[in-house]
Amino acid sequence: MPEPAGTLPNYELCYVCGHANPLGLNVRFRLEGGVVTTRFRPDPRHAGYPGRLHGGILATLLDETMGWAPSVQAGRFCVAVELTVRYLKPAPPDREFVITGRTESLGRLWETTGEVTDDEGTVYARGKGRYFPLSQEDTDAIMALLTVDGERMSLAEAIARATAGPAAGP
Repeated sequence: MPEPAGTLPNYELCYVCGHANPLGLNVRFRLEGGVVTTRFRPDPRHAGYPGRLHGGILATLLDETMGWAPSVQAGRFCVAVELTVRYLKPAPPDREFVITGRTESLGRLWETTGEVTDDEGTVYARGKGRYFPLSQEDTDAIMALLTVDGERMSLAEAIARATAGPAAGP
């Protein structure tokens, strides 16, 4: 089944977005109006304590979502150098969460913000990140491992497809 319009590339074995990783979170990142988003529905294995989603899962989702935001804007991948998460309330493992990432600035280090909410708008965590941009050569090497709906392409092509929306695709 094809991915929805706006979907960004993924690596099949990635812990966060890998569709072939049975231990992973299996989310898909999307570009929606310049904001990177994903949705995540945990199961009981993602709990830290009964009735509470593990904070490391939330941090992982924020890191990956916030890292995609400047990558889409700058056309190159990046790696985290600093991640701050403020947990605002316990996240119950029985609901779906929406994670968003936004670019704040593209300097020597790329700065981002993100949130974990539910569909009712309750905010469970907020994040800030600083990311180091990778070279175009490193970006191309990583992109050679990623696919969009099973198809390999450059990051620029993937971003153009995600930005084009419903009319995009083959």
